Amino acid sequence: MILKWFLIQTLMLSVTTAYYGSMRHYHQPNKKLNVSFDAADKKYVRGCYFTNWAQYRPGRGKYVPEDYVPGLCTHILFAFGWMNDDFTVRAFDPADLPNDWAGAGLYRRLNDLKKTDKELKTLLSIGGWSFGTRLFKEMAKTSAGRDVFIKSAIKFVRDWSFDGIDIDWEYPSGSEDYINFANLIQEMKEACKSEAMKTGREVLLVTAAVSASKETIDSGYNVPAISNSFDLIFLMNYDFHGAWSNEIGFNSPLYPRKDMKEEEKVWNIDFAAKYWNEKGMPRDKIVVGIATYGRGWTMKNTSNPVVGSLGTPARVTPFTQEAGVASYYELCDMLAKGAVRHWHDEQQVPYLIDGDQFWSYDDKQSVKTKMNYIKKEKFAGAFVWTLDFDDFNAKCPLSNGEAYPLIGTIAKELADVTIPKPETVTTAPTKPTTVSTTKLITSIPVTVTTTVPPPAFCIGKSDGFYADADCNKFVLCLSDRFYSMSCPSGLHFSQSRQYCVRQIESDCVNVGSSTMIPKTKFICPSDGFFGDKENCSKFYRCVNNISYSFECPFGLTFHKDSLQCDHPDLSKCE
Repeated sequence: MILKWFLIQTLMLSVTTAYYGSMRHYHQPNKKLNVSFDAADKKYVRGCYFTNWAQYRPGRGKYVPEDYVPGLCTHILFAFGWMNDDFTVRAFDPADLPNDWAGAGLYRRLNDLKKTDKELKTLLSIGGWSFGTRLFKEMAKTSAGRDVFIKSAIKFVRDWSFDGIDIDWEYPSGSEDYINFANLIQEMKEACKSEAMKTGREVLLVTAAVSASKETIDSGYNVPAISNSFDLIFLMNYDFHGAWSNEIGFNSPLYPRKDMKEEEKVWNIDFAAKYWNEKGMPRDKIVVGIATYGRGWTMKNTSNPVVGSLGTPARVTPFTQEAGVASYYELCDMLAKGAVRHWHDEQQVPYLIDGDQFWSYDDKQSVKTKMNYIKKEKFAGAFVWTLDFDDFNAKCPLSNGEAYPLIGTIAKELADVTIPKPETVTTAPTKPTTVSTTKLITSIPVTVTTTVPPPAFCIGKSDGFYADADCNKFVLCLSDRFYSMSCPSGLHFSQSRQYCVRQIESDCVNVGSSTMIPKTKFICPSDGFFGDKENCSKFYRCVNNISYSFECPFGLTFHKDSLQCDHPDLSKCE
């Protein structure tokens, strides 16, 4: 999932208290929305992913459970839960759980939404792009590992009042995963049924976020074996194109273009959804994905702004803070300031041109078109990644005061639910924080060490995060105090992105456990990552026609399809 570009801060309590001490007075939205709807109209699934790192965005980008509107979604999926090395499930961020500085915790606050939205179901989504594949592979390859995970997951979601488990393994691949993923899902469904029989409670839902790539579907999913065990699958039919490629394309097109290469004509919603059905997944279990974000490029040739032309990642936007990615409300702001919207008839999606910036995205027209497609083709419904990327607080001038313009369109088209315009109400101001929160890191869980800090490093520096000489580490400065922090094993701190990333995405000069040495033997065909044809455990990163040699951690090899180090698979070696 596109969480490959978002990760969350987890700090030691002594540090988090400084940042979030006032979070016990958690954000109260300055709006009041009332929605009336007929539950009988809720025929289609309307899933919505909630991300637990959106609470840390500054200003209008901050999103918390109380920003949700009753009736907007039928299912909310909490991204993400985490897995320990012993295969037990745990919370991803301490703020997910009740404590002195986070108040009730996000789990409780999210599930409290069911008090005003009686038909709402909530699921804990475990994994995500940044979680990687290693632990999923290790857990799923033995019956003992699967048993530990399944029992822990069931207990964990019951303890925190979720209605189901969403598996976000991105992605199973290869003959072992093909078998083990099916075993995991089958055993999980049976365990959920057994638990419900013993407790007299409703059976937990079992779902998964699954790939829209034909290659991954074929290699990772034994569809006939898993189709009966899933209640729903959430088809991630977006990210077909993005700034990881220098060729401009559409993020989530409905159909292919005639002028596309034959092998690229599978990169669209129509193919992916129907292919899952052809492989054996019933249409009434396939939930089509809708992206509330866009992907963009800086065009190399502004005189020919078309798909298929060349570009580099679009510039960083104020709230999303990742090159090549922007929320819908940021794109809406661009249009309000003069960017020009265009429509592609073949692929049935919009795009905008803003100077040298090319952005592919979805708007109300394309979302409505996709809803009509879902109804025509009799799929289960639609889901969004994510709630917080829509213009949820109606701040964009072009939204005309309408909150959730994209997700609201889904609700209207699939269930005849109308989201009214917010009514402004006055609320007491919350206690201000004592430090700036505009530089909050968004990363996966990190550990913090505060012993024997260098006394002078942070004196006079602005509060925020700074690179360390060791790429696996970074420094947090707060009120002239120094805190040494570490990324999870195998990840590096990115100074430009301000969070921990995979080594192949690192902009760090000293690469820690890998050795980066300028090389002249390898000739770079373009910027990017390339395998070493003589050694599968090595790869190259090319930047401005300069190649740097990397070596994967011991026992792993570089995979040319995923562009990451993973368990050995000779078919994916150069």
